[in-house]
Amino acid sequence: MVRLLVIVVFLVVLITFALSNPDPQPLWIVSYGWQFAVGMLVLGVGVASFLIGGFVMFIGEIKQRSRARKAEQQVRALETQVLELHQRIDRLTIATDPSRAPYDATVAPHTVTP
Repeated sequence: MVRLLVIVVFLVVLITFALSNPDPQPLWIVSYGWQFAVGMLVLGVGVASFLIGGFVMFIGEIKQRSRARKAEQQVRALETQVLELHQRIDRLTIATDPSRAPYDATVAPHTVTP
């Protein structure tokens, strides 16, 4: 939300400047010159800077998503490993002490008939 507010304020200032400076002015770069409205030049430079900044931000976001994806895969692998270790501990506990076996409600208890 704050980004959107900053973008809107930035664009409003650029557009206001471009509209208030419509007269063409002679511009020179080294030995090349042309007539161009200063407002349009500033608007073009501002939009180009905005697009370059968005591209750089997009590249950073792609890297961050890639790291997050790798971290999620590692978490899943570790959760699987923890589950396997818990199962192994349960099997070893039951093997050493059969009285600690989990109760199975599906098996009917033995009854002694006289």
